[in-house]
Amino acid sequence: MNEEKKENNINEEIKNEDFKNTSDQKQQPQKKSKNNPLKIISKITTIIIWIVLFIAMGVLLLTVASQKTDVFGYRLYTIMSGSMEPTIHVKDAIITQKIDEPQKGDVIAFQNQKSITVHRIIEVYTEENKPVFYKTKGDANSAEDEGFVQKSQVKGKVIFRSSAIGNTILFLQSHFIVLIIAVGVIVMIIIVRRMI
Repeated sequence: MNEEKKENNINEEIKNEDFKNTSDQKQQPQKKSKNNPLKIISKITTIIIWIVLFIAMGVLLLTVASQKTDVFGYRLYTIMSGSMEPTIHVKDAIITQKIDEPQKGDVIAFQNQKSITVHRIIEVYTEENKPVFYKTKGDANSAEDEGFVQKSQVKGKVIFRSSAIGNTILFLQSHFIVLIIAVGVIVMIIIVRRMI
């Protein structure tokens, strides 16, 4: 009988040991490979999307800042002369809003031969009570502008100005390629580190 008990105890110990081994195997998570090809492709795709979005935002900002784009009647300009000091400073960004009938005293942006000029209206010439021509002058200038500005030349009235935005736009315009290269290098470093 004692032998039977010993044999039963030994059998139970073996079963318990087997059970313990199988439960330990279930509890240990399998190690996943860091270099899983799908994960690498997913990371590279995500990074490429971010780079494309960054470039698109930069191109959009530069396009709007290049004065060629009218967005819902608004335009963005950066000021490169001091003719409107102290009202508007060199390197300020301004936003103009398209208006039908600018008034005397309004600061307007208008097409002047090949460039855009931002000056104040000092006189409005009307025909049948409708403005036809404008006489303009820069606030810092001693003399008024030569000739007249036609209504069709007016791009809009200045409604906002900011030195910070102007400086940012000028920085991005002059350093855009360097910024793209820097972002590309940083992204490549991140990709390589995550793959290792």
